[in-house]
This record gives sequence, C-alpha cells and structure tokens, in this order.
Amino acid sequence: MSLPKHLSSSDLKWLEQPAPTNNIVVSSRTRLARNLSDQPFAPHANPSDLSEIDDQIREAIDQNPFFKSFTRVELSESTASERAFLKEARLISKEMERGGANRAVYVNQDLKCSIMVNEEDHLRMQRLEPGLQISQAQLQLDEVDRETAKVLPLAFHDHFGFLTACPTNVGTGLRASVMMHLPGLAFRREIEAAFRDLPSKGLTVRGFQGENSEGLGDFYQISNEVTLGKSVAEIEQHLDEAVSAIIAREREARSLLLTHGGMTVTDAVWRSFGILANARRMESAEAMKLLSRLRLGIDAGFFDNLSHEKFNRLVVEIQPGHLHYRHGAAEDAEQRDIARADLIRRALVTKT
Repeated sequence: MSLPKHLSSSDLKWLEQPAPTNNIVVSSRTRLARNLSDQPFAPHANPSDLSEIDDQIREAIDQNPFFKSFTRVELSESTASERAFLKEARLISKEMERGGANRAVYVNQDLKCSIMVNEEDHLRMQRLEPGLQISQAQLQLDEVDRETAKVLPLAFHDHFGFLTACPTNVGTGLRASVMMHLPGLAFRREIEAAFRDLPSKGLTVRGFQGENSEGLGDFYQISNEVTLGKSVAEIEQHLDEAVSAIIAREREARSLLLTHGGMTVTDAVWRSFGILANARRMESAEAMKLLSRLRLGIDAGFFDNLSHEKFNRLVVEIQPGHLHYRHGAAEDAEQRDIARADLIRRALVTKT
C-alpha cells in the first residue's frame, strides 16, 4: 500500500505554529498506554489473539463518530520507507516501525494525534504540540482517551489504576516528553551537568529518535520514567519544572556564547553555514550536526530567512522518509543525500 495522500504530502505545519519557548523546546508529547480487559497483553498474545484485538479495536473506532477524521494505516502492508516516514513524524514508535501482522496506526488530520494498535500495549494513544505545551497536549489527549473508553473495555484496577504490559506504565499509563534542542549547552560541554539530577526526579533522557538512540544534532527527549503512584498533575509538574530549569541553562549558555564567545562561535556558525549552503551531498548525521550550530546564528540574527520554527520543521524534513515522500527523492541512500543537500541549500537562501 502507499500512504494516504494527506499523510505523504504533509509538511508538518503544526511545527511552525507559534508556541512557548520553541527556540529550545521543539515539541511536547503525551502518550497513554491502554489495554483491553478481556484480552492477553500483546507481548503474551498469539497471532490469533492479536488479530482479534485488532478487529475489536477497529470495529469500536469505526462506530464512534469522534474518530471519523482519523485515517487507519496498516503497518503490515506498508513499506519500510513508509514506516520510516511515520516514525520521523513521531506518529509511530521505533518498535512499530518494524511492522508486523495485526499492527496499525490511526492518524488524525493535523498529524498531531495518533493511536498505535498492538505495540507493547493494545493501544498507545499520543498527542503532539509545538513548543513547551505538556498540559495542552494532555488536555487534548484526555478527550481521545474518554472517547476510546466509551467503546472499548479497558483494563483498570481500583487500586493500581490502568494495567499495562510493562509495570513502569501502570497507573495513569502516561508518558510525557519534550524534544529539546540544546546547542548552547553542547557547545560549552555542559550537557551532562544539565542532565545529572534528572534520574533522581524520576525522569530519563533519550536521543532524537527516542529510546536507545543518541542525541543526534544536540536534540534530546526528556520524559518521565515511572507512572505508578503518580497523578497526571504530578507527572506534568515534575517534567515542566525540570525542563524549565534546562531551558534557563540553555538560555544562559547561548547568551554567554554570543556575548563572550568571540570569533570562535561566529566562525563555527559560519563554517557550518558555508558547508550546508554549498554541499551537493549530505548524510543525515552530518547535516544534523552542522544545522545545530545554525541555531546559535538564528539567535544572533545572522540569517534573515531561517526562523526557529522553520528550523524545527527542516530537521524533520531532511530525514530519509520525508525526503522520499515529501520531496520525491529515490530510496537509494546516495540520491537521498543529494536531495537532502538540495533541500537545505534552498532553505538557507538568505541575506548576509
């Protein structure tokens, strides 16, 4: 199958919406894990069980008018490139990118909300918002959760809360996370110090692509690690406080670099710009590293044609799946590298 037109032609406009602190926080995401009370958890289910779970969820969603704007994508019938596209847009997880029978994702019109079927849990519902908007993302996701509960029997325990395949998600089933870009702290080699206290606050750090990935291009995801015994309000508050502290440190780092960094910082920014504005081939990792320095140049007012919002969208659109579906690049790695370099050059047309 091919991706529905409104997905494959999307330019992720929501990333360019005005949002709090989007010069540092690219996006906020909340995710709820839910399971059917009358079915075995997905990791212990056999193919017949998974098929029955998928059918039960499909029938329930089809009968609820609230989900009319959602599009279903069969991951078992999609290509690796199509699944990569969905993962890059953060509509599916790294686990779901592998595909497999009886797995699907429902995506709404604005590409901010998705519902994964038969991941680690029967249902993983998530909502994205630009910038630091954890509470807003959860408020919108609560409505999806309520509508789901109207048509499906969800596994819930009066004492423990929502039951999940992994004990760390039991309770609210909520994982809240923010994607942060921290070139200032990275340039000053203060990343480890900024993250040092997070584990003691029940928070964890992941890379650009989530679990088991690196901080590519100085992007990091901060999220809660445990849900049992914590309310939604507590999870949101702890994450918001920790992220706000990192934002303050990143702002200070950028200010010091731009005020006292002298020619070292200016040279690093313009060297990166020079390569990006002239290269004819560019691998993803190199592009992310060089683009990260340009964030400092945006703060310094060096680039008339590159805003923080445009930057946030660009780092997604240069990923392999988006190059293929949004910009017509071939699936061959070399052709993608050529298309990536061309896309970046066009984005960096500016007065200097």
